[in-house]
Amino acid sequence: MVLQSIRDRLNGIIAIFILGLLVIPFAFVGVSSYFTSGATNAVALVNDQEITANEFNQAFQNYRRRLQAQMGTAFDPELFDQAIVRRQFLDQMINEELLAQVSTSAGLAVTDERLSAEIRNLAAFEVDGEFNADVYQQRLAAQGLSIPQFEQDMRASLVLDQFPTNIATSAIATQWEIEDYVRLQEQQRAFSAVIVPAAVDPESPVAEDTLLAWYEENTPDYLSEEQVLIEYLELDAALIGGAVDVTEEMLRARFEEQQARFITPESRLASHILIEVAPDAPEVDVETARKTAQELRDRVQAGEDFATLAREFSQDAGSAGEGGDLGWIEPGYMVQAFEDGLYELTLENPVSEPVQSRFGWHVIQLREIRPSEGMSFTEARDILLAEYQAEEDERRFIEQADRMIDILYEDPTTLSAAAEELGLEIREAGPFGRAGALDGIAANRDVVAAAFSDLVLAQRSVSDPVDIDNNHIVVILLKEHFPEAVKPFEEVREEVAQAVRRQQAMDAAAAAADELLARVEAGEDIDALAEAQELEVVRNEAALRTSPGIDAGLRSGLFLMPVPAEGGVETDIVEMADGYAVVRLEGVTDGVLAEDDLARRQMYSRRIASASASEEAIGFVQMLREQSTIEVYEDRLQ
Repeated sequence: MVLQSIRDRLNGIIAIFILGLLVIPFAFVGVSSYFTSGATNAVALVNDQEITANEFNQAFQNYRRRLQAQMGTAFDPELFDQAIVRRQFLDQMINEELLAQVSTSAGLAVTDERLSAEIRNLAAFEVDGEFNADVYQQRLAAQGLSIPQFEQDMRASLVLDQFPTNIATSAIATQWEIEDYVRLQEQQRAFSAVIVPAAVDPESPVAEDTLLAWYEENTPDYLSEEQVLIEYLELDAALIGGAVDVTEEMLRARFEEQQARFITPESRLASHILIEVAPDAPEVDVETARKTAQELRDRVQAGEDFATLAREFSQDAGSAGEGGDLGWIEPGYMVQAFEDGLYELTLENPVSEPVQSRFGWHVIQLREIRPSEGMSFTEARDILLAEYQAEEDERRFIEQADRMIDILYEDPTTLSAAAEELGLEIREAGPFGRAGALDGIAANRDVVAAAFSDLVLAQRSVSDPVDIDNNHIVVILLKEHFPEAVKPFEEVREEVAQAVRRQQAMDAAAAAADELLARVEAGEDIDALAEAQELEVVRNEAALRTSPGIDAGLRSGLFLMPVPAEGGVETDIVEMADGYAVVRLEGVTDGVLAEDDLARRQMYSRRIASASASEEAIGFVQMLREQSTIEVYEDRLQ
């Protein structure tokens, strides 16, 4: 149903509880689909290996999320969900499947050492330039990935990359390729050019019939942007407000339940000496261990250093080398027997009698006490009240959202009933185009996508909810659609006039350039002609393809001109952005790479090899496609 997905977008304690109830019965429906497969669920078949619809859709959604993260507000959801984009993405998946198949056939693999090294070299998991295990786990968790899953995907990616990488590393540039590349890339051209500008007079009159003719011939240049005007309802937990019904007893109960948040319990700095004995050891062994612990305790009491005895006799491998140091210990950190023994000690009587745990016998030393710290109920009250208010706001938000869904579900063609019952204001936004607006609700890319979705634009129905923030949604409805259309002539008259004037100026410049070229080719001096007509002359004895200060159009046209015969020149007209140039090409000097210029030779070699490797990798995949049986089910890509 149109509005059913609204419920799926809600969040909060109540929604999660309801979802949990629904999961149980649905978990037993359609279980057989997990154990059966067939081409009916495949979007493509690659040498008898299926790419299922689920695999494709999951991969495509991940691809869209990556693009959205990279592009931010420039991301257009509709643009990246077109049929052609989905088909191109499927082609990429087919290529990867072909590489996976040939890699398996060739027995390619990635060692654990290589995998570990590659992961450790990923900048995303580094802190201050060093791999950080905590960051590694946190960032994977944020992406919903487990470490085994990520490492499996990473290993598969490295295997797939081996053929293209080997092709790339095997690509070479021959001596002839390097020299020919340098000959063209570093070629220098000597030329003179007379610039014939297109002088546009913004006030020159243009005949009405000329304007109309231009307007009719160039209507695509004068189209209005497609725009929409929308109505919307906004539901925001932060704006629902209302006093909360909470008593002091309720707040105090919360404080007691959540004391760990507000109060740091007393902690104790402790050391110990452990004499190990198994829980199921014979009684004689248990007693022997106890006596050893007692002797050590007595030696401490007699004045011997606890840390020295711990280093010599303690059988706790983790702390013995540190003189038995266990650091700061809080309640619940150690086994109960040990904790009880520690918290019975005082700074006046800091060494315990032997204490038995499942690990053996401990002699415990109390070294320091750090008292409990934190907030009192009075200090924490405002925090607890604000949290309670937020929970109430969320509860009210869910209730109102659920009621709004029910109302809109009954009639998805209007917002009026929901607005009236919930006391919400129907607001308007727009008109705006597919690029959205600079501010307001239409600055949100998801709102713009919803406004131009088929549901809203074509079906004229209320949209699915659009998340603006946590517990903050809007639903929108089309009020008016302004399709792309040719703007009225009167509205664009001045634009048309300026275009006509520019074209007339370019035509006049072209005619003047034609006349000037004819006279130059007839033998007249180019400098004298330029001086007589007060035209600019541009000269360069060694222009490169990358030379700054030369108009891009002139530079491009210059290097397209044929090399003049020995002792001769070549002349031609080159179009520029705002006029033309009559060019006289007077000489061409090919680039030369000195034998001892190893640095540049290596640079060009890498550049050519890289280009060759790219072409060869593409060719390799193309060969695999030609040698394989590939079937695509276009109707299942939707």
